[in-house]
Amino acid sequence: MKYKNIREEALKNKIAQDFFVQFDCTDIIKNIDFAVKIKGDSLFHNTYLLWAEAKAGSADIAVMLTQLVLTIGRARIHHEILPPPFLGCFDRAKIALIPFSDVQDVFYKNDFNWNVAPSRRETREFKQIHGQINEIINNDKKYVFDFEKDEKELRQFIRENFVIGKSGPGKIKIDKNNFLNIYNKWLETVKPTIMVNNWERMKKAGIIDGDFYLADLLSSEN
Repeated sequence: MKYKNIREEALKNKIAQDFFVQFDCTDIIKNIDFAVKIKGDSLFHNTYLLWAEAKAGSADIAVMLTQLVLTIGRARIHHEILPPPFLGCFDRAKIALIPFSDVQDVFYKNDFNWNVAPSRRETREFKQIHGQINEIINNDKKYVFDFEKDEKELRQFIRENFVIGKSGPGKIKIDKNNFLNIYNKWLETVKPTIMVNNWERMKKAGIIDGDFYLADLLSSEN
């Protein structure tokens, strides 16, 4: 085991230093244990790449991920902040990463009770999400890494996938709750690339930046 006799806060600091040193892991987002975002003052400095659950002791991957999903849904964090491309979990021995898009449908269930405590494993909601996450983990083992045995593979995965535009934001379902949040992100990342020299003149002609945003939402295959 790579990290022995270590408390949860120390474990999170170690993971940040050993595997995510090129990113910013200092944010505390409500009850989410661990968050990774782009570092510095770049255009993407508020872009998150990972939200994760952390446990100091050995823990079941599906249980940890289920608790994370329930934590996000209960606090409606995905409505306030643009979700990252990956959700994850880790303990002293291993880390697991899954695409947010694989579980995002859970957040749009009409009959789902988000008031249940994330730690209550006997609830119908916990069992429902747990089953879905188990399928994801079992179907794609490459997202589970042992810190010692798979260190090289983990570093390669982070290097290849924790990249702006690689995945995630383009796959997130847009609804009335996150529409403005995603629009603001669009203003930061996309609007500056549009070849318009004078937005005020465009506005007088009846064309605003929102028209370009809507065109992006309605477009297919870029």
